[in-house]
Amino acid sequence: MTVLKMAVIGVGSLGQHHARILSEMDGVRLAGVVDPRESQGRQIADQFGSVWHPRAEDLPDDIDAVVIATPTVHHVAAAERFLKAGTAALIEKPLAATVQDARRLHELAQKSGAVLQVGHVERFNPAFEKALQQCGTVRYLRCQRVSPYSFRSTDIGAVHDLMIHDIDLALALTGTMPESVESFGAVLIGPYEDSVVARLRMPGRTIVDLTASRVAPQAERTLQIWGSTGCISVDLQARTVTSWTASAAVAAHPGLIASIAAASPNPLALKDRVFGEWIEKGVEQASERDALTAELREFTDAVRGRTVPRVSGREAVRAMEVADQVLQALHCWSWQDEHDSRVRAA
Repeated sequence: MTVLKMAVIGVGSLGQHHARILSEMDGVRLAGVVDPRESQGRQIADQFGSVWHPRAEDLPDDIDAVVIATPTVHHVAAAERFLKAGTAALIEKPLAATVQDARRLHELAQKSGAVLQVGHVERFNPAFEKALQQCGTVRYLRCQRVSPYSFRSTDIGAVHDLMIHDIDLALALTGTMPESVESFGAVLIGPYEDSVVARLRMPGRTIVDLTASRVAPQAERTLQIWGSTGCISVDLQARTVTSWTASAAVAAHPGLIASIAAASPNPLALKDRVFGEWIEKGVEQASERDALTAELREFTDAVRGRTVPRVSGREAVRAMEVADQVLQALHCWSWQDEHDSRVRAA
């Protein structure tokens, strides 16, 4: 196996985990970590057997691939020299601070032939992978992603920080782009939106409802999918997939329950037969496999095989385009200013 020489640019709260995982992977050598903060950079480099550099320009010329985990506003500056040179890059989500910059990075990778993967790590969540296989054609999707305020990622708002994950999942589940977008939000701590709800109207009358907040008292990451196979609830934190599907008898005769109710002298007595007899519940516990490790394995495989990863620049740009539509439509209330205001992308 060819040993890939890789570097991580930005080794803060997330980048240090990329460095740790890469340092432990077979066929990979963590050839450098980059961070302008010397104490942080040296600590991570020493901990994982690498070399600290204050600037990406100081990395060796023979680096095969980079992981970019800097603040979003620095993604273009950090990535463009590598993509222009054809060097593979995994860039943390969102791909860039604006949709225009995201398109630029995607175009640079296409022009040079560089592998570009974007860190929408929920695609690698085993619970989501199970749901994707089971849901059939999606008719309605509700996504809830809320958490306490972490004082991280303050250079972007809740749309690019949190909702972008579920936008990407929604596009993967439906396979389409929205025909229209409505959104509303609130600025609580600021300076950007902290809580947002959005409705995406997809082709074929499919509806996607998204809630994202970083000022919730407890964390929650859930999906509810109404599809052609039934209803599926996904807890992305607990990694449980709960499904409700028609029993074999009801699936074979869709009007069965209605006909039984019509013939019953006391239809109210039938309520205990709905769940269990006519609608069956299934609960699956998904694998404990680490999603970030799976994401990095796919990236290294793509670098070796020059293949297209599941979350390529194209998918990331599509998610950014929808996020931009959410921001363009966003009417945001601020309890600081006590009036409505319109919030734009950072």
